[in-house]
Amino acid sequence: MLIRKLFLSLLAAIALTACSNDPEYHGLTPGQKEAYGKAIAGEYDGTYIIIMLHNDGSNYTEKVQNVQMTITDQSMHSVQFHDFPVSMLSKVVANPALAEALATAPNADFMADYRFYSMPNSDDVNWGFELANVPLTLHYSGADHHLLLRLSSSVYCELTKASLDAGTPFAHLGGLQFDVTGIYEGDTLVQALDGWQDNNHFIAYFQLNK
Repeated sequence: MLIRKLFLSLLAAIALTACSNDPEYHGLTPGQKEAYGKAIAGEYDGTYIIIMLHNDGSNYTEKVQNVQMTITDQSMHSVQFHDFPVSMLSKVVANPALAEALATAPNADFMADYRFYSMPNSDDVNWGFELANVPLTLHYSGADHHLLLRLSSSVYCELTKASLDAGTPFAHLGGLQFDVTGIYEGDTLVQALDGWQDNNHFIAYFQLNK
């Protein structure tokens, strides 16, 4: 278990260069928010890197190329990830019927709400996002099931003023991480995916094209 935790920590450290879990909570002026929002708004091409860690100690990594992320300006402060490969979750769930249904599930788009957090005595800024749950309807075991994928991201990335001014705010980052922490039907947990509790773990990175 200790080795597993160290492995997860190492993955995060390598893939999320210039990101941290501890943003500075200081206010930004409305003008700064508007300027920073315009600087990051746009369409970004990239690759999903999916890391699946199993509770038996095995792990698998797969890549899905030619995917996109859309960021709006500060007025909407949203991020949309496109064509997320829901079918890959079939490899980490315990219920065979659910796994079979997931294997043929279509890709999904999902949203996040972003925020800026200023850094003291600096024009650089921390940036992070909070993900919405992803609704998913699957038919298995003779019935329709209305599920929710619960997603989590607690990572905040430093965007330098130089990169914002140059129009390349994310060029220095290894990727934007988020986890699928569980699959729910209503309030009922169908499959836990929090690797810290000896469950399988499903980690995703959106790696931006350089």
